[in-house]
Amino acid sequence: MNNFKEEAFDKSPIGILFYDKKGKLLDANQSALEITEIHSLDDFKKFNLFDDLNFRTKKEKLLKNGFIKFQAHLDFENVPVSKKSNVSIDWTVSVSDSGFLVMIQNISESKSDLYLLESEEKYRRWFEDDLTGDFIATVDGNILECNPAFVEIYGFNNRENAVKSNISKFNTNDWTELIVCLKKERIIHDYQSWHKSPSGKEIHVVANVVGIFDDHGELIQVKGYVFDDTERKKAEESLQESEAKYHSLFDEDLTGDFIATLDGKILECNPAFADIYGFYDCDQALKWNISEANSFDWPYIVTRLRKERKIQGFQSWQRRSDGRRIHVVANVVGIFNGSNELIRVKGYVFDDTERKNAEDELNKSKSQFKEILDSIQDGFMALDTQWRLIYVNKCAGEYFGIDPDELIGQNFWERFPELKGTTYETIFHNAIEMHEIQRFESHGALISDQWFDFSVYPSGEGVSVFWRDIKRQK
Repeated sequence: MNNFKEEAFDKSPIGILFYDKKGKLLDANQSALEITEIHSLDDFKKFNLFDDLNFRTKKEKLLKNGFIKFQAHLDFENVPVSKKSNVSIDWTVSVSDSGFLVMIQNISESKSDLYLLESEEKYRRWFEDDLTGDFIATVDGNILECNPAFVEIYGFNNRENAVKSNISKFNTNDWTELIVCLKKERIIHDYQSWHKSPSGKEIHVVANVVGIFDDHGELIQVKGYVFDDTERKKAEESLQESEAKYHSLFDEDLTGDFIATLDGKILECNPAFADIYGFYDCDQALKWNISEANSFDWPYIVTRLRKERKIQGFQSWQRRSDGRRIHVVANVVGIFNGSNELIRVKGYVFDDTERKNAEDELNKSKSQFKEILDSIQDGFMALDTQWRLIYVNKCAGEYFGIDPDELIGQNFWERFPELKGTTYETIFHNAIEMHEIQRFESHGALISDQWFDFSVYPSGEGVSVFWRDIKRQK
């Protein structure tokens, strides 16, 4: 459900902007940027909500009533006239305890639905995964799009040069085999390969590769997420030729690697481990005891290993040798003697602090997003392709007279059989089948003496439905 709310924000054709109580912009979706023709979120954040002359004149009414709606051009006072948007915009502003929710729609002559769908799909595909070096290429290998990390990995001077390149040239045989596999498997995880960059440098990359197919099932593009694994790969190959203890240590795909006693004394480690825990080199790390990183977790790990022998994805907040707090994720394996007694602990850890902090911030943002979405006076619900309710806001719950949480997961038509065969069913199905936004007015399904304006937005995951009371007089 949380993933859907995030996607609904990102993909909604309605522009959605969040401001704090002082009118400072906190976030805006892609549609908001396109509608206002301010194409950078950082540029948008330069303008306070009440810099717009429309809001300045309506501020008192907004704060008094908690809600305003009007139509006007974008008119920020400190934007040069030559750069002000001439787009006519429908504005809806709601006040909550956290600030202001602004929803905007372009009511000028709009671009074609096809262009909007292609644009939204491009951004959805491009940013929906957790990426490192990201690219989209043709089946022949011509780079169509890439990010700065991709440019750096392959040693290009700039993004323009990278887009002119052909990734198949980095390893021709490898690319041919990859295309054959993609046509069958559609997605390939952890694909490892040696590439020769345009500068002639050999690099080892690990990639997740996804095929993009047309309506006829033909592979038309390749989307990939790669990272430079050269250092680790060369270390692994070198260690395979050295002593058996190093072969054992680096036999798996590792990050920060160590072997320790049951008391936590470090016996062996790699440079990545030393770096993660704040040591200058491995010699310093070998004088340390890993139980000092978290005195509660280490005994717990040892106890579990005696029973389970191996622990995957163990997450923990720890302290480095310099006292800095970090979040790590680890795979831990027990080493047992001939009597089946645990005698050593082997672990592979990586510093996950940045992602964990981002996750915590995201959860905080999602909580705020739900609070604001529930505060708006319009009803909103989302249904998947099986007509199951996957999100219902507070206003929609009041409309149905049911707590929103009780509706989640239920089939809409089974829960409200009285709506089958009505305009609701016809319009909802049209939105899915025609892939077009549908709008209609109707008396309330459960409140027959009121009229509502409904907007139904289709997507690959189902439909999103907004409605508002238009107080229509019979």
